[in-house]
Amino acid sequence: MTKTNTLVQIIQYCLFASVLAACGGGGSDSGSGTMATPSPSTPAAGGLTKVVAIGDSFGTGFGLATPWPTRLQNALGVPVVNNSRNGRLTSEGAGLIDGLLDSEAPSHVVIMLGTNDAIRGSVGEATSNLQSMVNSAVSRNMTVVVATLTPITNSSAANDRAAAISGGIQGLNGARIADVRTGFNSSDIVDGVHPNDAGQAFITSVIQTQL
Repeated sequence: MTKTNTLVQIIQYCLFASVLAACGGGGSDSGSGTMATPSPSTPAAGGLTKVVAIGDSFGTGFGLATPWPTRLQNALGVPVVNNSRNGRLTSEGAGLIDGLLDSEAPSHVVIMLGTNDAIRGSVGEATSNLQSMVNSAVSRNMTVVVATLTPITNSSAANDRAAAISGGIQGLNGARIADVRTGFNSSDIVDGVHPNDAGQAFITSVIQTQL
């Protein structure tokens, strides 16, 4: 091989190596020799993925209106498990919440209970039961929202108790408070207790601000 041919081969090799390095073919910082594939993004920790709603006849609609859990699911676009029952007391909610949260494993819990306690004359027990429910959710690292109570227009005594329970709800530890009582239009109550569609829409909008 002549010196001229050798020199040409060296020049060709250097040009090839330069082009290869410019294209990134000479290896990566990790030494793998290939370009790394970006990892797919994942939802941020604590993201809203599923809601469990625990309620009474407000949560069922009582045959008068579309209830707030249904409206909430439509607004959020995530599953909302509606565990509501007509006439439910806070004591019943406290008794079922652990099993419900373990079986459903939601990211968020929304509680709207206490109206039946107000009607039946219980205030202190209602606040204690609600705090117990909040503790159950918090212990599972779930975000918990508790709604205050709407006015009761067919009984001043019951309404006073609803106001007292709402005050207790405002003082709950570990919960986000959806204050539906403030600003609620009493004309949106159908039978002295239950909200119509406008009232249910208002409840939903206030709860949504806390999620």
